[in-house]
Amino acid sequence: MNIKSLYQIVLVVVSVLSVVQTNTDTKTFSANGLSFDYPNGWVLHDDTNSDAQQLTLARPNNDVQIRVFVHKGRVAPEKFPDAKKAFIDPYIASTMKQFVAMGAKPEQSADSSEIGGVKADGVKIAANLGEPGAAKIYWATLGQRVVILTIFGPDREMKQFTPVWDTVRSTLKVEDNSTPKPAPAASPTP
Repeated sequence: MNIKSLYQIVLVVVSVLSVVQTNTDTKTFSANGLSFDYPNGWVLHDDTNSDAQQLTLARPNNDVQIRVFVHKGRVAPEKFPDAKKAFIDPYIASTMKQFVAMGAKPEQSADSSEIGGVKADGVKIAANLGEPGAAKIYWATLGQRVVILTIFGPDREMKQFTPVWDTVRSTLKVEDNSTPKPAPAASPTP
């Protein structure tokens, strides 16, 4: 066996091992048409109710949290402004009030991101509670459902856990069950 062949074998083994390692480091949440990936070591709290899927990802001994909110109702594009007024705007206002109640002077600014490959509008609410921190809230429609993603915590932890945030928001999918799927073709019988 020559050096080139040995090198190729080692490269294949290392590639396979890295794929196996990557798969064991990630979990997938999947329920009611919503799915996303998140890393091991993060705890998922499910507060889903009859109106929405509400999930919080947290890491023990850290203050950063990621929240996923997916309304169960279908929202046509022309009705999205009404949905924004009904539950996105109040959520932003509530978050601002929470910071004030904790003694901070929050500052809100427009922001944007992507959720599941879809452009998402958002806001950043910066505040100082002994150290600089923020709540970043983004919203979009996926699968005709309103999705709101929030990351909040101290700036240093949000920066540290940016790869986790990127994994959740980039892998998030919502199935569109509003149109019936075609029935599978019947198999011919002998």
